[in-house]
Amino acid sequence: MIDEKELAELARRYGPLERRRYVLDVGERAFAYWREERGDCRGEVALLILRPSGNVILHTKEFYPEGVYRIPTGGIERGEDVVTAVHREAREETGLTVTIERCLGVLEYEFRHQDERLPFVSYVFLLRENGGQLRPRDKGERIASFREAPLTELEAVAQNLRAIEADWRDWGHYRAIVHSFAAEVLGVDK
Repeated sequence: MIDEKELAELARRYGPLERRRYVLDVGERAFAYWREERGDCRGEVALLILRPSGNVILHTKEFYPEGVYRIPTGGIERGEDVVTAVHREAREETGLTVTIERCLGVLEYEFRHQDERLPFVSYVFLLRENGGQLRPRDKGERIASFREAPLTELEAVAQNLRAIEADWRDWGHYRAIVHSFAAEVLGVDK
């Protein structure tokens, strides 16, 4: 799933990056989502977009549990390189053009349900906004609103995601990982 040459090129262009592995035991519903919905992409990009204020952009969607915000993410299409996906997803999800400051790392997941396994990968980027107007271009994403948060709040966002219960619990635990990872790598987790 990870192209090692592409990974080496990301490290060369954007500095050393962390590589982490996570195993997530999930329920049947969550596993079915990742198998069916994520099967058409080879991974995702996670976008920590810094505004001129130095704050990072968070968003929520119409169907999320109330009060849940997170950083934007988006799928890497088959045949698409990671950097192209970063710029495309930033435009689609936020309407902004961005400059890549750094590739923070690659998070390799293995979702498990009973005896089934499903790999997935997130490429985590620190970006700087350099143009556009903050509003989603892809209406199918159903983004309801944005808010800004200082990088020092990333761990609080992760804790909020981990606190989600019921049908959203597995999703919240998965989505929390990238926020905690970014806070740690950027040294703002304390």
